[in-house]
Amino acid sequence: MNTELTGKHIGLFGGSFDPPHLGHVALVQAGLQMGLDEVWVFPALPVHRELSGMANGRTRFDWLQQIFSDQPEVRVLDWEIVQNEPTPAVATLRRFHQQFPEIVPWLMLGADAWAGLESWQEYPAHIGLCNVAVFARSGIAADIVASHQGWQRLEQQDWRDFGGTGRWCYIPVDLPDISATEIRHRTEQERSLESLVPLVICDEVEENYIPLKEKM
Repeated sequence: MNTELTGKHIGLFGGSFDPPHLGHVALVQAGLQMGLDEVWVFPALPVHRELSGMANGRTRFDWLQQIFSDQPEVRVLDWEIVQNEPTPAVATLRRFHQQFPEIVPWLMLGADAWAGLESWQEYPAHIGLCNVAVFARSGIAADIVASHQGWQRLEQQDWRDFGGTGRWCYIPVDLPDISATEIRHRTEQERSLESLVPLVICDEVEENYIPLKEKM
């Protein structure tokens, strides 16, 4: 058992990161501002969507490492990309629980992803494997955020007082309105990504996301 991690509350943030953008960075920072001890980032081969094909898993992993290289409280893990096949979240949660039973895990989800949780593979097994921090845009009332049977809601000021799993907490945040689709559209128009992508990886992302026909 890793005694350094015992009792810590750690955020688990999975996504395609195709490519990583400033919205992802803002969500990681929101998790830390919420009070999570660390945030662990998992670039994924998602089950529910297809990737663009513009950047492989190792490239997306390397970009994330560059973005968070100066933040020791943020770790980037390659658990899913080394599988070379789509990996459901429940498999990653089970592995996490097996390797780090001393940690209180908080799955970090946007309100849309939380609303669709019951469609995830092997649901409701997730209830016994994690808690969920639901990040919704400021101005959205907490009482209209979806809830699900079997999960216990905690108020924002109380979330850290509980161990175990099966709880969720609403966290209102101001996040930039950025999508990977928008980024790919801008590269098709040969427009700069500086306002959307961290500067440390901006040139590489622009190069990787040039439409394939233009590279031939």
